[in-house]
Amino acid sequence: MTEHRPAASSLAFLPLDRLDDAVLDLSARMERLGTVAAEQARRADAMETRAAALERELAISEAKLAVEMMHSAGLAAQASHLMALAMEAELLPPPELTGEADGGGAKGRLAQVYAEAFDARGAELGIEDPARFREA
Repeated sequence: MTEHRPAASSLAFLPLDRLDDAVLDLSARMERLGTVAAEQARRADAMETRAAALERELAISEAKLAVEMMHSAGLAAQASHLMALAMEAELLPPPELTGEADGGGAKGRLAQVYAEAFDARGAELGIEDPARFREA
């Protein structure tokens, strides 16, 4: 009569010294996985910190942009007011102020002043061909 043995795992047939080696190997793998997990957690924390810093930087930039947009609106209003005053005082004929002197093709003096200042500042900032950023 043959003896029936229950199915055993493959570890049951390993000699004790090989079992010790397998346990040590698994322990080393677990330690490496723990190190990798800790590094990933550190990187995730660093990314969260960087994302928060970028969000703060974006908020500051948006606020600065809003101030610049308001400044631009103020300058445009001043220019319109100066043009109105000049026309009332008849300092310059209206076509020369508005740029309509040559059938609408020529720029008014204020537009020329603005364009020159815009382009000069763009050049200072190292922007190649700043005129392409001006509204036509």
